[in-house]
Amino acid sequence: MRSIRRLTSCIFGVRCERAVKAERWRWVALPSCRLSDDTRRAIGAFHVSVALLSLAAIVTPAIAAAPPSGLSTVVISAATFPQPLAQALPSVSVLTRVQIEQSDVKNLSTLLQRIAGVQITSNGGPGHTATPYLEGFGGTDAGVLILLDGVPLTAEDASGGGDYLENLTTDQIERIEVIHGNVSAIYGSGAIGGVILITTRDGGRKSRAALSLTAGSRNTVTASANASGEIDHTRLQVGVSRYTTAGIPSINPVESAFVTSNSTDGYHNLTANGSLAQELGHHQQLGVRAFLSDGRYSYDNETAGGRTKQSLLQIFSENRVGAIWTSHLSLSRQRTENINLGSYPAMYRSTHLDVLWRNVIRISKAWTLTGGATHQHQSVTSAGQGNIPSVSRNVTAIFAGLNGSFAGNEIQLNMRHDQFDGYASTKNTFYVGYGRQLGLGFEAIASYSSAFNVPPLGYLYYSNPYWAANPLLKPESAHTVQTALQWSGGTNIVRATLFQTTGGDMWGFGTTPSGLTEFANIARTRTRGLELTARGSWGRWTYDANVTLQQPLAVSEPGDPTLQRLARSMANLSLEYDFRRFETGVLIHYTGPRPDVAYSASFAAIPVTLGSYTTVSLTADGPIGRTLRWSVRLENLLDKRYETAYSYNSVPFGVFVGLTWSPFGL
Repeated sequence: MRSIRRLTSCIFGVRCERAVKAERWRWVALPSCRLSDDTRRAIGAFHVSVALLSLAAIVTPAIAAAPPSGLSTVVISAATFPQPLAQALPSVSVLTRVQIEQSDVKNLSTLLQRIAGVQITSNGGPGHTATPYLEGFGGTDAGVLILLDGVPLTAEDASGGGDYLENLTTDQIERIEVIHGNVSAIYGSGAIGGVILITTRDGGRKSRAALSLTAGSRNTVTASANASGEIDHTRLQVGVSRYTTAGIPSINPVESAFVTSNSTDGYHNLTANGSLAQELGHHQQLGVRAFLSDGRYSYDNETAGGRTKQSLLQIFSENRVGAIWTSHLSLSRQRTENINLGSYPAMYRSTHLDVLWRNVIRISKAWTLTGGATHQHQSVTSAGQGNIPSVSRNVTAIFAGLNGSFAGNEIQLNMRHDQFDGYASTKNTFYVGYGRQLGLGFEAIASYSSAFNVPPLGYLYYSNPYWAANPLLKPESAHTVQTALQWSGGTNIVRATLFQTTGGDMWGFGTTPSGLTEFANIARTRTRGLELTARGSWGRWTYDANVTLQQPLAVSEPGDPTLQRLARSMANLSLEYDFRRFETGVLIHYTGPRPDVAYSASFAAIPVTLGSYTTVSLTADGPIGRTLRWSVRLENLLDKRYETAYSYNSVPFGVFVGLTWSPFGL
């Protein structure tokens, strides 16, 4: 808290103190603060954001008077029930189905990079290892929680926090919500840097169907079919998509001593999704949904590669209990299976059996109570040279929350109690959020929250002749402070958020007395930063922009170095314009320099710096009559060559053309 107060004082250049004789508060100018160059840039950006927010207040009447281009964005993740994005106290980013289709991006890991604070490191092209980071956490510390239809995708092997995100494509995804900052009090273990919530497509009352084909560079072809509708109070949805690409050479042979072939590395994915929901009465629904993503990939040494399968089977019920109480009950099985080929063939299978009971009670128009319980059985097994014994554990949690408003004030309180087998102590987490309406669409927001992360089973029990199991590995812990200034008007939202997350007992690679490597609690980290976001529409323009300036530091190491592969600055600008007969868009992405490590042929570590880069992509799409729609995407228009992990290539310039047929109309 003292660091946040110091940073806030430096931002405004003054502090408020009490004048004893006058018995009133006064503003006192401060001398220059000793801050790093990155922090000074963050402060400058904050000053700019305040100026933009002030300008927004001036033009508020004009925006409010303009006819809305669509409904205001609604989010569910911030409080587990629907609310307008402008009313959510946690910082939330959203990608709707419309935005996903307009982007024409088929890989989820690529799509997520346009979200504020999200950084993806990749070991090659589509389908190859992609690791998400959010506000400085992710990777080995597994500090980003990924949920698929409310069920954790957490891999219980020792793969290192990516949860095989690279294996998910976008054709069967309805929406994505990302919460910035830790919210373990709502979602449990792993939500340190934030949460990525993925919702698959389901049925609606209106009959819809579409066949889509996209083809382009690197022999890339995507074909998909989707249909949904309602028959006698039964909602149905089914979808299937096939994605294939010849890919790119994953590894740069100039920078790696371990390449035996520089051939392209292909990827093939089959995704299927379906749901059925039966209305049993007024506001009573019983349903089932199923999801499968089956991907095959190859790597540079020709014999390497593998297969990843992720599946979800879920039975659910949605029930109205009286006029003010809604209840959700679900039973889910999520399974991730990864088969590695090559020199060290192995198979890992993670399984989560999950029971969730969640309730929302509308106490009044202004106040909402939430609560429930969950029980999960986690297990992992391996074969070949997987080197993880078949182990499992149970997790039980209860949670509650309160959201409300009064006299221009907004409050959100969440508490959660988790108990994991194998840990004597329980984990209690909380979220406290407060918002104050300032008028003219402005709101000041502050929050304080705690989080934890229990090690995946593979972190505890993986072993081989060079690696030791560590069943005594402790959970990670973290606290986040956020202060924000937000302006909203019509469909437009602008927000400036200062944040600080400190992590303790973070996982890293340690050494046993006998010289073996192991997962160990060796790190303390801290990320401070400023996040600027703006989204909305103006006439025929639609925009979504963000800037993240952060300091992700390893404070347990001498000199507080920047964490490996993490950038201190990132930015995205998405602009779309409707020409009525067709729409065009541009996406500009920037990532600053990052520290990394190269390895010599003798495995000696050599510090390197990955250079900053900017990519530009263009899109265009439009109708052909009532049932056809065309699309074009130019990816990496300037053919920028860059790396997100040392020695691994990224996708070059590409052209992709698509055609969609919707027999019931666009």
